[in-house]
Amino acid sequence: MSSYYISSLISIIHYISDSLVQCDASTRIAELFGEEFDDVDFEMAMCCFEATHSLAFRQELLNIPIDQYEELSIEEFMETYLDLTEQKDPLFVAQRFRMFEEALTRAIAEEQTGGDSF
Repeated sequence: MSSYYISSLISIIHYISDSLVQCDASTRIAELFGEEFDDVDFEMAMCCFEATHSLAFRQELLNIPIDQYEELSIEEFMETYLDLTEQKDPLFVAQRFRMFEEALTRAIAEEQTGGDSF
């Protein structure tokens, strides 16, 4: 796995969290989450990464609960779930942002009903 891609995701996480989340390649995914950064922010970071690099995280990631990969480091997460095949579909970015929109809508609905978004 290219350290460039790992550094890129880390930079995106720093940006989304307004630099409140400090992490490196060895930081476990679970350590990212707190008041300043939650699972929806992580989904946004992944979506931004995909749009930036025209690379997709594996489709199977959509069906895996966070608790199944939260103990992975950022580097291990990228090695496990990033597909290095360049995405050439002109709708790729729009589809990824639509997926994020749906995740955000679910999180807001769960918050309003008192459900847990994790």
